[in-house]
Amino acid sequence: MSRQISLPRSLSPTILQAVLLMVLLVVLLVWPVDAGAQITVRGRLAHDIPATPGQPVTGQIIVDNETSEVQQARIYQTDYRFFSDGTNEYGEPGLLERSNARWITYSPETMTIPPNGNVTVSYEVAVPASAGPGTYWSMLMVESIDPSSAESTLGDDPPAEREMGFRQVTRYGVQLATHVDESRAEANVEFSGVTLVAGEDGRTVFQADIVNTGSRMIRPEVYLRLFNAEGAEFGPFNGTLYRMYPGTSVRQRLELVDVPAGAYQAILIVDAGDDAVFGGQFELTL
Repeated sequence: MSRQISLPRSLSPTILQAVLLMVLLVVLLVWPVDAGAQITVRGRLAHDIPATPGQPVTGQIIVDNETSEVQQARIYQTDYRFFSDGTNEYGEPGLLERSNARWITYSPETMTIPPNGNVTVSYEVAVPASAGPGTYWSMLMVESIDPSSAESTLGDDPPAEREMGFRQVTRYGVQLATHVDESRAEANVEFSGVTLVAGEDGRTVFQADIVNTGSRMIRPEVYLRLFNAEGAEFGPFNGTLYRMYPGTSVRQRLELVDVPAGAYQAILIVDAGDDAVFGGQFELTL
């Protein structure tokens, strides 16, 4: 098994503010909701769908009503991208180069969920013959409908007009990722924004932005090893597992624990499995 280590020619570290990335992605994209949420989406919020052009694939999303009252929800599509600075984009479906939104049909678009019951949303993904190898993705949003809103069909009377008020909605984003002929899809990454920053506890943090420049999704293991002038090794210091779609980026922050002050050669490894292993070599002074 070959392992490739790419050595950047030069690095110009800049101090970048740390921004908490995961909106989801808990991997997994969910808007924050309180404990009294009207609806919940059961199970995974990221569906990985191996698919072959010309052979439709079906799946389901189950929406639960955990209250003793009837609830309503609507389903709609968006594209989805995220970046290492914490920015998330939920754009018009089907506009991104690797969006699969136009391949997806789903039903129902709105639902009424009985007390303590559930409704199943069925979807079908039909990959066109023109789709090349790699990962294509979009999101299905599941959003509660406020009973007092004009959109609600609960009750007989129209909602009263209010001069000012607030409506709380529960909204989940379910990622639908279609993987086409992955064995022929490219995996590749680039590094940017590599620098040392101070952590909240005063410890030094190695920070690097990693961009997925390939054509397929990866969820790599990331770790850092340090070597001093005498060859002594420190680490590995492990990063966080993130889903990374083509063209998206994440910020890795690796806390350097119990490393004495001094000069080091650092090797940052991004291991996406099989032969998709990449690395960068950097000089650090602590």
